Amino acid sequence: MSNADNMFYSLGYEKDENFKVGYYCCKGSYNTIDFYYEEKTISLNGDFNMQELKAINEKVKELGWYD
Repeated sequence: MSNADNMFYSLGYEKDENFKVGYYCCKGSYNTIDFYYEEKTISLNGDFNMQELKAINEKVKELGWYD
């Protein structure tokens, strides 16, 4: 499990392994985060705090999208 995955899980997010893009859904809220690998884009739905933004940033870094 990656560092970003651990960050998401500690914030109450679950990863959907069957979804064709990276998908996280927060238990008990409507927050969702979709990582579209081929397009290198992210779709966000909900309100996010700094810890969630740090996890998103970490995932982007792990995917190598900063290059």
